[in-house]
Amino acid sequence: MAYGMKTVEERLAIIRRKNNEYGIYIACDDRSILKCVNAMLLNSGILGLADTEGKMHYLIDGRRGGDYVLDRVKEKVLTLHESPSGKTSEVEDAYVEHAISSVIEKYGFSESLTGTQILRKLLFLLYKDPGLLRSVAKRLYPLVVPDFPMTPSQVERNLRYAIKKSTKLKEETKVTFVLRKLLDQTMEEVLRKYGRPHSTMRRY
Repeated sequence: MAYGMKTVEERLAIIRRKNNEYGIYIACDDRSILKCVNAMLLNSGILGLADTEGKMHYLIDGRRGGDYVLDRVKEKVLTLHESPSGKTSEVEDAYVEHAISSVIEKYGFSESLTGTQILRKLLFLLYKDPGLLRSVAKRLYPLVVPDFPMTPSQVERNLRYAIKKSTKLKEETKVTFVLRKLLDQTMEEVLRKYGRPHSTMRRY
């Protein structure tokens, strides 16, 4: 994840322009709407609808049986959460970055502090692999060294300072607790605002 580049909104706009295939349907009454929806369900078995906030909602044709519905739900969850390469999709990355920014602002972290920038990177990494919380010093902290050349102990020192200067977590002394709390908040923010599955599907 690179900083100082395009904003989340700009990146999302570029992504949307790449996927520029649209279907426009006009229905003037309830019967026409149902007929149109039914035709699409008969054709593909699942229908995706985006609301005005950009959240995706899916309608699955239950007439095809419980096994079909379960398979489509599993398929859609995995597709949204991961790209074919097994990595978080570009769209979801942008959503996660935006959610992290909201959480950091919510808890009153100063963007001018190195510890806050480290925190941003750590939350992104934890979103992708919450299991890293089980070993922050040995596994998690070393992952930020390419972006913040310092030792793991210096990483934690900067984090502690940023937490101490935050408006809502300054009394908290356990860095792991703060990371877990902010990770949970990030996941909930992604799910609430963008309707995307999140990493709580994994145990940590």
